[in-house]
Amino acid sequence: MSSPDLSRSLGWALVDWIEHYLVHGPGDVQGQRIELDDEFAEFIVRSYLVDTKGDRLVRRAFLSRAKGRSKSGLAGFVADAEALGPCRFDHWAEAGEVSAWGYEYEEGEPVGRPLTYAEILCVATEEGQAGNTYDVIYYTLHPDTCSPELLADYGRLDVGLTRINLPGKRGFIEPVTSADTSADGAKSTFIVADETHLWVLPRLHRLHGVMTRNLLKRKAASGWMLETSTMYAEGENSVAEGTHAYAESSSRSRRYLLFDHRQAADSWDIAVRRERLSALREAYGPAAAWMNLGAIADSYDDPQVSEGEFRRYWLNQPVPLVEAPKGVMPNWAVLASAEALPKVQSVGVALDLDRAWCSVGGAGVADDGTPFLIPLRRERLGPWVAPYVKSLADELACPVVIDSKGPAGAGAIPEDLAALAVAVAPFVLEDYVKACSDLYDAVEQFALRHPNDDDLNAAVASAGWRPVSGRRVWSYTTGEMLVAVTLALWGASNGVDPLDNIW
Repeated sequence: MSSPDLSRSLGWALVDWIEHYLVHGPGDVQGQRIELDDEFAEFIVRSYLVDTKGDRLVRRAFLSRAKGRSKSGLAGFVADAEALGPCRFDHWAEAGEVSAWGYEYEEGEPVGRPLTYAEILCVATEEGQAGNTYDVIYYTLHPDTCSPELLADYGRLDVGLTRINLPGKRGFIEPVTSADTSADGAKSTFIVADETHLWVLPRLHRLHGVMTRNLLKRKAASGWMLETSTMYAEGENSVAEGTHAYAESSSRSRRYLLFDHRQAADSWDIAVRRERLSALREAYGPAAAWMNLGAIADSYDDPQVSEGEFRRYWLNQPVPLVEAPKGVMPNWAVLASAEALPKVQSVGVALDLDRAWCSVGGAGVADDGTPFLIPLRRERLGPWVAPYVKSLADELACPVVIDSKGPAGAGAIPEDLAALAVAVAPFVLEDYVKACSDLYDAVEQFALRHPNDDDLNAAVASAGWRPVSGRRVWSYTTGEMLVAVTLALWGASNGVDPLDNIW
């Protein structure tokens, strides 16, 4: 869309509706009245542009801002408006027309109406949280925390932790993670796809495609999707990266995509604090007035913070975050050992990103008490996996560890193992963060040995880091054999009971 007529938008009235009926969600300003800054207000206006017939022009909107810019908060406000507000075209305003809450329309301005039936989803990856947006919606619509105006005009809404039912059986709002829904039969009217720079796995790409198609099922409802994201890591093939490529493509259908991205210019010398602050002010725009830019600028000097992380999260610049493979574990080669392998005390199972290859790794303890990594088997994924793992678990009486949010955990392997009565240890994101850190620390401290296996060496050579909630785990480019032995080492080091199957 080039030079659209911004006066022909339902967004002007919706901005006023949001500021009249909503309060800020959880945080330092929770409960306070909303006053949208010009940048976010314009984003809403552009998202609700209509043509001369009143049909919406934007089917997908992508909002990319630096960390802390309250992207999820804005998405929550828009979801509230989609649930209750005048969000679909009804007619063109007559002179002197005023809305029910007091907004004065310009003559000829599009006037909206609420949806007859709204189906709103807040979707995130397992690593992200659907609650980022849903928590805002919950707070702003709950009878105990909403504004007096919303309570007076819309009554006490049925607001639950897992679902909000709209009055008059007009629909619902639900928070879901990508693993909770196939979304194939849905007829959504509005979808928030949160943190799409984390949507890297092939199934997440498929889910994004399914949801996009679902929005087209109800012509009168004119469904659309809002993606919120910090900038992606180049080369990780995330949904956010794909959306950016689509925005820059020559496809005629991209005119239905609103790509709204703000970043600091690459020309700033961020090694100089003064320029770092200027870059931050540029990245945050109106939000620079309330962000603690001084503290953010000083965090750059922390040796734990990489330049890539700083540029991506605080300056919102797309940069490759995977560290050079040779620098990840430089001590690896000298830890190779030709001694006899100890007994396997724990087994880890991992798949590569495309679910083409499966690795089974083990871990044990040498006679001197040093942890020992033991690669067991690597083959293309097939029916061999569950019987093989069962034979190991039965023979060794050892626990089996699978990352519940990784490619193996999201596939059929856990079900296949359950069918064979193989206990799988509970393992969540916090465990994976610790497992990766423990293996890395052991290598750094020369407190680990391995048998110089080709598959494991190749996996280490491809290893890198990716950030998760301010911490780090192995990148998606890391070979799955390293992931498998990482899980196995965690199981052996944490005394996991092989019969403790609560996953």
